[in-house]
Parts: sequence; structure tokens; C-alpha cells
Amino acid sequence: MTETTTGRLAGRAVVVTGGASGIGRACCFALRREDAGVLVVDLDRERVDGVVAELAREEGGPVDGLCCDVRSEEDMAAMAAAAVEHHGRIDILVHCAGILRAPGSPPKLLHQMSLAEYQAVIDVNLKGTFLANRAVLPQMMRQGDGQIINFSSTSGLKGRPFDSVYCASKFGVVGLSEALAEEVRASGIRVHVVMPDAVATPIWDQNGPVRAPENALPPERVAELVSWLACLPGDTVLDHLVIRPFAARRRKKRKRRG
Repeated sequence: MTETTTGRLAGRAVVVTGGASGIGRACCFALRREDAGVLVVDLDRERVDGVVAELAREEGGPVDGLCCDVRSEEDMAAMAAAAVEHHGRIDILVHCAGILRAPGSPPKLLHQMSLAEYQAVIDVNLKGTFLANRAVLPQMMRQGDGQIINFSSTSGLKGRPFDSVYCASKFGVVGLSEALAEEVRASGIRVHVVMPDAVATPIWDQNGPVRAPENALPPERVAELVSWLACLPGDTVLDHLVIRPFAARRRKKRKRRG
């Protein structure tokens, strides 16, 4: 194993969507290091198989993979069924799947955007969150406990030019998560929403000439937060989980007089 395991999630079953790249991939490794059973879910079969093989080699089992589309009601139902089949329960959903803009679409102003480009982002980011969350809830309710960790963004707190639909989808994830948290509180289910700022992930490849800032966080830093959330005592929740790079201000040297 690459890092010391504490075993805080031993016996826990975790589903990670978008688990084959970026933050999702890092979360799979961080959670497996805590001895959780992990189901890696992503749209790309080759990448899923690669992450599962790497996890099994470096961290050991139990690890499983599933090729699913978060936009598909049937696929999300299959995801929940597979988690129960493999692990007997669903303790944690980490929903990381998301896109910045439609495949092949460069950054655009709102009035330049087609309905298809709008729908592509909403379908993955907001509809996908709805379907993934809804799929795991019946099992969590039967258990009487569970935790959902949804991913929004600081773009879900403040609008940014050229990212209007992405921002709208991420604002929606915040609202959906906060409302859901109130709905399932009585069932012993906790819902957290994480809002990263700049993180060095492949999503920047969708941003045309705009590249990740030099101080962008590595995805492992966000995964550490997710692992910590997953290990919180059952009587604890946290709100407004923004994680961003720390840029220290450089002190200006004062000129000596005389």
C-alpha cells in the first residue's frame, strides 16, 4: 500500500461516480486507504478497468468497477443494485461526475450557445446528481443511515463569464443537496456538498485556451477532505464546504533609510 491505512471505513461500502479521473479517481484511492469497499463508476470502460486494476494492485480489495452513464435512469438503478450485490449495502455515495461544457464546445457567451450545448451540461451535472442520489436513497433508507457527498463548485456560489450554464448547474446542485439534506435527515442520512475552487484535473481540457492556475490544488487534496467527511461521527455535519488554493501574500521589503 502507498500510504498508512487507519481502517476507519472498514466494512463500509462506497460508490464513487466520475471515479476514473480527476477528483473522483483521487477519492477512490483515499477512501480505499481507509479500508472502504469501493465501487468505481464512470462512463469510460477502459479507464474504469484501469483504475480498478491499479487500486487492487496498490491498495488491495474489495474494489469493483462499473461502466455507467449518470444521465441514464436505468444505469443509475443498475449502479445501486451492483453496490448492494457486491457489498450488501450502500454507506456513502461520492458523486463527482461532471463536465464544464458540451464535448468539443469552446467557451461561449450565453447568447452564442445552442440548446444542445446547454442541455449537455445540465443533463450531466444536475440531472446526473438527481438520478445518482435518487438511486441510492431507497437502500440508505432501509439501512437507516448513509451519507451522500455531492460535488458542486465555487461556480455554484458566484457566476462567471463564459461558464453560465456550468454555473447554473452547480448552483442547482447546491440547492438540490440542501433540500435533500432536510428531506432525509429523519432517516439518518447526511448530505454534504463540496465546492472546490481551482483544482488541477482534466476538466480544464474542456476550457479551450484557459489553463488551470499555477496554484491549483491537486485532486488528492480534495480527496483528503472527502475522506475526512466520510469518517465523521454520525452526529456531525458540516455546511458551506468551500476548498480553495491558499495564496500567501508576499510581504514587501521596506527600504532602509539612511
